[in-house]
Amino acid sequence: MRRPGATLLADGSLLAASFVWGATFVIVREAIQDVSPLLFVALRFSLATLLLAPAVWWWRGWPDARSLRAGALVGLWLFSGFALQTLGLVGTEPARAAFITGLAVVLVPPLMIVLYRRYPSAGSLAGVVLATVGLALLIGLGAGPLRGSDLAVLGGGAAFALHILAVGRYSATIGPLMLLFVQLATVALLAWPAALLFEPLRFSGGAAGWFGLVVTVLFATLGALGAQNWAQQRTPPTRAAVIMTMEPVFAALVSFLFTAERFGPRETAGSLLILTGMLAAELLPSRSGSSISPDRRR
Repeated sequence: MRRPGATLLADGSLLAASFVWGATFVIVREAIQDVSPLLFVALRFSLATLLLAPAVWWWRGWPDARSLRAGALVGLWLFSGFALQTLGLVGTEPARAAFITGLAVVLVPPLMIVLYRRYPSAGSLAGVVLATVGLALLIGLGAGPLRGSDLAVLGGGAAFALHILAVGRYSATIGPLMLLFVQLATVALLAWPAALLFEPLRFSGGAAGWFGLVVTVLFATLGALGAQNWAQQRTPPTRAAVIMTMEPVFAALVSFLFTAERFGPRETAGSLLILTGMLAAELLPSRSGSSISPDRRR
């Protein structure tokens, strides 16, 4: 049974992670002016893996076959999400990319039902509906067709939805530290051949590229992903997805402060609806059985 204090701390950790990810949209958009997108992903996750390796070896030892299988699956979805999102940021503005990524919240409940036969609580479903309407306002649906870069970001959002479900399934049994290490290593191993095969490698060595790598490695990868792995042991996936819809709100605020993007009445209304959806998921009664059962295979 979840303790209210532990659940509140877990939800706060997800909210903090969402703030970091939202803030880094602008940073990554600037960084990939200096570094080709897939190379940026490869460098980011390789450096994070190397930094985390000593701690994993000290506390947990090296991963066994079961940890490798679970972490590789989680890492596959994480790689797909970040690769598509980073490629999309070449042509999509940071706040718009964050809004499109946030549509992953719509996919979590049906995927949870189809894949795991688990039904979200009424509060989580209400939060999903409110957050989805808010995201539609933020993204400006009907204001124009989706561009190719937008579709890449949307594909990344779908991958992130599957990542949320996979983390919810494996974090309790594998452990958040080991799961983080294996998934980061998986992303690095997938990103290098993808960068070599699908894009001309480019790294000018500019300040924006180095700054983007430092911030994303330390805060958005080790910090925020580590917080997500820990928090999802205590928060059901649909509830986690609703909380993480605050990411585009944070991205819009940062983009408003530091770029030419503007935050008008429609975006304000959308942000308020997302916040209302998050509060609904937090405050409305939940029922047992809404979380994903840990994997028990040996």
